[in-house]
Amino acid sequence: MPCGIHACVGTPRTARSPINESTVSTPGVHTLNINNQDTQVGPVVNKDAELNTEFSSKAMDFVQRQQAVIRFVQDAIAASVDRQKRNADNNGRGNSNEFKVGSLVLLTTQNLAKHAVSDFGASKLAPRFIGPFTVLAKPANAYTLDIPPSMRLHTT
Repeated sequence: MPCGIHACVGTPRTARSPINESTVSTPGVHTLNINNQDTQVGPVVNKDAELNTEFSSKAMDFVQRQQAVIRFVQDAIAASVDRQKRNADNNGRGNSNEFKVGSLVLLTTQNLAKHAVSDFGASKLAPRFIGPFTVLAKPANAYTLDIPPSMRLHTT
């Protein structure tokens, strides 16, 4: 192997990895240096080179426009979240109906077994609600209904 050969070896998984603070190198990228010569990975930058002011001003304008767009989008998202919260608070967050003991209610068939809803197995033609059933008790947030034993359902 001739002297002064430098090689940079990287893996695809770590090609875009950030620089590790403890090793001051990108994970997965190993610099091979022979004869302890200065090793530089990446483009050569002249420290005394003058900055291209036109390019620099265009770059700053681009950055400022992007930051303005980001602020606009963040404000729009915050306004949308506030509007959704206000609508949810005004219109309710679910079923807020309260039933008293002894009142008649309908039971939705959405989460019931087919045998409890109809005898002919076709769920497409089954009713959406069954009942009416009498409310027997209200323990906590549930209701105990007077459901006939032939339906084979839990009463609460």
